[in-house]
Amino acid sequence: MAGVRFVRRVDGMTYEFVRDGEVDGFPSYRRVDLDIWCRRLPDFGWVVCDEDGVVSSRPFDDAGQGDVPPEGVWVTFKGDRSYVYDLVRFDAPAVPGA
Repeated sequence: MAGVRFVRRVDGMTYEFVRDGEVDGFPSYRRVDLDIWCRRLPDFGWVVCDEDGVVSSRPFDDAGQGDVPPEGVWVTFKGDRSYVYDLVRFDAPAVPGA
């Protein structure tokens, strides 16, 4: 199963999202520890959002209109905090004997 990782630049904190279905014809990724999603919203592009579509993160250098979340710099905002993350895509390792 493919996924994406967000690595926070200030301290290396990493959040992992795994592929979990599709929304509006594009892959959808669920954060492994919370009900938070990386999805492409219609007419808006790739974001990190909650189930209701409230956006907390967007790509910084890319409009996010491609078929998969763009690698590179993303910015987050929640309340009075904002962080810079690097998004990297990954393929989950194969399960032995599968």
